[in-house]
Amino acid sequence: MRRRSTPDKPGAEPSAAVPHVNDAMELYRRSTGGAIASVPMRRPRYLVPPLSWILPYSSHRRIELDELGMHFLDLCDGVRTIEEIIQEFARTYRLSFREAQISVLHFSKQLVERGVIAIVGQESPQSKAVISKQ
Repeated sequence: MRRRSTPDKPGAEPSAAVPHVNDAMELYRRSTGGAIASVPMRRPRYLVPPLSWILPYSSHRRIELDELGMHFLDLCDGVRTIEEIIQEFARTYRLSFREAQISVLHFSKQLVERGVIAIVGQESPQSKAVISKQ
């Protein structure tokens, strides 16, 4: 069975993307090395009185992070790329690059879904060359 190859999109290199921490998030560090992240949420449009009197609503989503999660969040400084963070995890925790890659990408996906971080892609040198030729 042959796999379909996906066309390369300009600037679509995940390793060149840079994670940024949500500025609106509040972070409560614990003495154990972990933390609780409190991310503000918008009130759903359908949640109006009298429905809002019945259904519970929290203005913040709380996510508990352990030591590894905090280490990842500390590395998300808006300068390091995903690949640099993967290399740092591999070096710190004595993992192969592939093991660190799987862990970091999966965890970063979860944090993006929960609104803790945003990943901003950078243009690749190939896409800059394509743009400049036009």
